[in-house]
Amino acid sequence: MNGIEVEGCTVALPMPLFLLVEDVGWWQGYDGSSIQQPYRNRFARRHCLADYRALAELGRKLSMRIGIGMVIGEWDRSDWLANVSGATWMGRSWDNSVNRTRELDRAAAFLNEHQDYLELAVHGLCHEFWINGEMVRSEFHDESGTMRPQKTVRSHLRAFFRLLDENCIVAAPRLFVPPALNHSFGNGPRSFQALLREWGIRYVITRFARARHYSPPVHPLLTWEEGVAILERGIAPAAWHQSTVLPGGTICGPVLPLHWGNLLHLDPRRNMELIDPWAEAILARAKRIDCTLSPDVEACFRQAAVCLFGQMNKVEKGVEISLERLPELLPAAGGFVVKIRQLATRSWRCSGANLRMLPAADILAMEIIPHPGVSRVRLFCR
Repeated sequence: MNGIEVEGCTVALPMPLFLLVEDVGWWQGYDGSSIQQPYRNRFARRHCLADYRALAELGRKLSMRIGIGMVIGEWDRSDWLANVSGATWMGRSWDNSVNRTRELDRAAAFLNEHQDYLELAVHGLCHEFWINGEMVRSEFHDESGTMRPQKTVRSHLRAFFRLLDENCIVAAPRLFVPPALNHSFGNGPRSFQALLREWGIRYVITRFARARHYSPPVHPLLTWEEGVAILERGIAPAAWHQSTVLPGGTICGPVLPLHWGNLLHLDPRRNMELIDPWAEAILARAKRIDCTLSPDVEACFRQAAVCLFGQMNKVEKGVEISLERLPELLPAAGGFVVKIRQLATRSWRCSGANLRMLPAADILAMEIIPHPGVSRVRLFCR
């Protein structure tokens, strides 16, 4: 957090907090890795519509389009994945009939109806990769961070979007979350990011320490190449296979990574027993001056860029915020959040930007929306 004392007030650029939930989309819950099937969620029941309702309710409570890393292979209605090399353990004999139930229609409709709370991200077809029926990790990169052949990657991405269309899911994903955190960046036109850009994906969230670096990141938490921004995911507060997890410990930004099973109860009617405390814990963290909830993934990346690359300096009765070092690939429209702790009521005005007050309790929060072409804005109190 960048903080400056001004006229008895503390002005801060808070770090964003964006919730990412991985491994959404499985219908089977069990871990099949011992028989060359996917790990899935190692969850002791099938997933159901109530599990999607839980995610949407959490998004509603947070006023956020939470990121859901979608694994879509078990949504295959026509067994198309039989044509995609390495996509399943059955290969050309792929048969997904066990998952073709009415829940597919209900869940697809639900995702379409709740886009205000769910930001669908590409996570994979079946998460892993199969060579002659033998599972290897993972779908798009191996465990050393070496990308699979471009032809293979394109076929898997094409299949992902085909299954979205096949299920009449209208979302246009702009976020990618690497399965098993195996990833790479830094090799420009030959990079995985160059392929993602072909599909309109502009953001990646992953662990930098787990990725292969062909060249160093621009910043330890944020880098970019080929028009795609890559943000540090951080360490998950719970293991991927833990279910019925209650919040505990420190919640940090810019990303709070969880897995679907963490937020679910073995009795789906009791899912809210997990959702409610997680919402309360996240909202409590967001009240602090060094944190702001991001309404969606784009706002998260923009806020992180301002925190990491923006410069705030004290001027008379206020601060000047320089945005000159921000990456050009970030959307020109949109703003960023500033928080102010003040002992007495003050009024604030801004030059070079529009100012929008945000709902807040003890700490003043405002969104600064720079005017087109402006790279320096000033915030004054009076």
